[in-house]
Amino acid sequence: MGNVTQKNEKSISGAIKIDEKEIGDHLNQLVRQSVEDTINSLLDAEADAICNATRYQHSPDRLDSRAGSYKRKLLTTSGEVELTVL
Repeated sequence: MGNVTQKNEKSISGAIKIDEKEIGDHLNQLVRQSVEDTINSLLDAEADAICNATRYQHSPDRLDSRAGSYKRKLLTTSGEVELTVL
């Protein structure tokens, strides 16, 4: 019986292959997207705090206006991310 088990283990041992480069690339993409989303959220929250109102909100207490945004690239250890500066 032990012989049959060893034979089966050998026959399926190569059935699953892991591409470490593909996994690394996928993880880098997840990290880049997470960093981009987080920084863009922080920039948006900072703009809200400076203006005392959220985007498109009209308020008599509003100190400033939000006149649009522009894109900037930021190089991280996981790759380049695109930021929306408000």
